[in-house]
Amino acid sequence: MILRISLITICLFFVWDIAFSQTHFFTLTGQEIDLPTHSFNVTKVIDERVDKANIGWTQKGMANIKVNAGFADSFENEIINFINHNLGANGPNIQLIIRKLKISEKTGLSKETGFCELAIDFLLEEESQKFMVLQTSVTTEVTGMDVTKKHPHNIASAFKLSFEKLALVDLSGTENFLALPSDGSFTQISDSLKYSFPVFLQEIKTGIYADYEELKNNSPSNTEDFYIEKKERKVNPWNGTFEVIPKFQESAQKVKKVWAIALDGQVYVYHQKEFFPLTIEKYKLYFYGYGVPDYQSISTGAMIGGLIGAGITSGIENSNAKKQKVKYYLNPGTGGFEEIILEKEAK
Repeated sequence: MILRISLITICLFFVWDIAFSQTHFFTLTGQEIDLPTHSFNVTKVIDERVDKANIGWTQKGMANIKVNAGFADSFENEIINFINHNLGANGPNIQLIIRKLKISEKTGLSKETGFCELAIDFLLEEESQKFMVLQTSVTTEVTGMDVTKKHPHNIASAFKLSFEKLALVDLSGTENFLALPSDGSFTQISDSLKYSFPVFLQEIKTGIYADYEELKNNSPSNTEDFYIEKKERKVNPWNGTFEVIPKFQESAQKVKKVWAIALDGQVYVYHQKEFFPLTIEKYKLYFYGYGVPDYQSISTGAMIGGLIGAGITSGIENSNAKKQKVKYYLNPGTGGFEEIILEKEAK
């Protein structure tokens, strides 16, 4: 009996080791995105991801073993072939700087959820000059019993959403865009020029903000009257702070699944099913929120999905998250997370 158990253990370990060392390859060939009224000529894709070793991870086998994910072709070729297949070669000349493309999965009791985090800088080519016209950061999700095969479609959806945002930008002139240095560098430009957005320059309007683009432009899409109730937190490390509960004036229903709300100049971001005060100062954005459980399979960027899209605000799955007080810095251009610092933790 002992020998049999030992053999089973060795076999399981062998299977685990093989699966863990593998990379699961995806292709975007054949994926379609529908942008019938707009066309762009994408001339170049520049890979500026911090981690270029993979595009995230997926799960394989009955044991849902985590393995790295990659593209069948080179990163740049996979993206530009996919985009040119869908967008053709008409319209303004656009370069894409991919800051982030990462997939991940989360396993629930009855289904799996796949995520794609995508951050893009869109540059407009005008003769020999390049202009920064838009920075986007989106997260898309797909669900099912097994989402591995659905990742290419979900990646395509993230690109579609990003290009839909680009389609809203007037590219007929360049006077409102930031001209980049001849080497295309974005780091040489001062924050006051890079981030001259209304969110930093104007008094914040009261309203409900569906995404960061609305807040960045100080343009809430929902201005329905609401009020705020506050409930004191009485556990460490949150003593002295308040849970913020916004409710619509007429129905008294809770406001939820939005990017943020603002009332009397104070912004509150939606994070893990609660609202937290957002500090806006000197072209920096940050807030204090709950932590991310160590075991959590979803990537950190998607976990703070209230900053990316209401669909990812899945809430806290472990009470340990409330024992942490974490400082989240947000990217002023995209609203995506930039730095995460654990400030306090209750023992």
